[in-house]
Amino acid sequence: MKKALLILVKLGITTALLWMIFREHRFTVAILPHLKSMLTEWPWTLAGLGFVGLSTWFSALRWQVLLIGQEHPVPGREVLRVTVVSNFFNITSLGAVGGDAYRVLALMQRPGARRLPILVSIMLDHMLGMLGLAVLFLTCGYAFRDRLDSYGPEVHAIVKGFSWFMGGSLVGILLSAISFTPRLYNWGERQWPWILGWPPLKKFAQACDAIRRAWGCSLIAALLSILIFGTHFLSFYCGIYAVGGQAPLLEIMAAMPIVDTAAGLPISVSGLGVREKTFETLVSAMTSVPESTAVSASLAGWGMSVAWGLLGGLLFIFGRRPALAPPLSTPVSATSATPPPDV
Repeated sequence: MKKALLILVKLGITTALLWMIFREHRFTVAILPHLKSMLTEWPWTLAGLGFVGLSTWFSALRWQVLLIGQEHPVPGREVLRVTVVSNFFNITSLGAVGGDAYRVLALMQRPGARRLPILVSIMLDHMLGMLGLAVLFLTCGYAFRDRLDSYGPEVHAIVKGFSWFMGGSLVGILLSAISFTPRLYNWGERQWPWILGWPPLKKFAQACDAIRRAWGCSLIAALLSILIFGTHFLSFYCGIYAVGGQAPLLEIMAAMPIVDTAAGLPISVSGLGVREKTFETLVSAMTSVPESTAVSASLAGWGMSVAWGLLGGLLFIFGRRPALAPPLSTPVSATSATPPPDV
């Protein structure tokens, strides 16, 4: 009952936001003609689709690297297939973890699969993704810091607040990585043995310590995170030009982390409505793109991701099932470098 109520709330919020946006901008008059121009501006449309594909490929590479760090290697071809299919569940699931749930279930069908390394690899996938997002946003934001006051008080407050959020996220990731180290965990276990001495929790912490222990994999995953978000945001940049608009690249790259984070909140279906309103507010203020064009570009960028999600749906329906061959018998070393001493 509670889950059904949450789904109804998300559907209600999405419907209300889209109705207000389409009513304000007169969908058939101002938005639909922009979307139709995606056919005439097809080079930008194809470029956007290509950037979404690159982002998906980088996502698969990041997950594969983190699975290696967990000493649970999976062939890259299988990781890519599962990643593409998970995009389908991300855009169709009314829940919050549709794609992640599929990733776990898909790899668990492989003989010799272990649940804990798979779960931890996905958790670290999100953690290092947040790291990459913070680095990209803070770098782009620093580049145009002198122009921030010219965007108006509303945008200034949003950007400043998000900067603090990103800075806090970086501190949280650092503290999390430190807390998983054996020396600190053992100290905590002596202080609170009834909690931290629980064997499943100890195994979980040991698996998460791969973010430090397999530091080479973590570094590669962090770099891939920047590429993942960079190519994803470029698809929306192409979307602006595909619907007939123009905008400077730097401002788009600085605004998109805020837009993407807002769209990721579990309050709407696939971020619809929330993404468009945030994109309209920030992009219009920062680039002088007309509001109706900004809304159209947001829908175009989302549509490019949907196209790849539908491809994942076709792979799920008509493609082969997960390979039944056993995983590599010899674990791949997480890094050739000597790991640093425990903190």
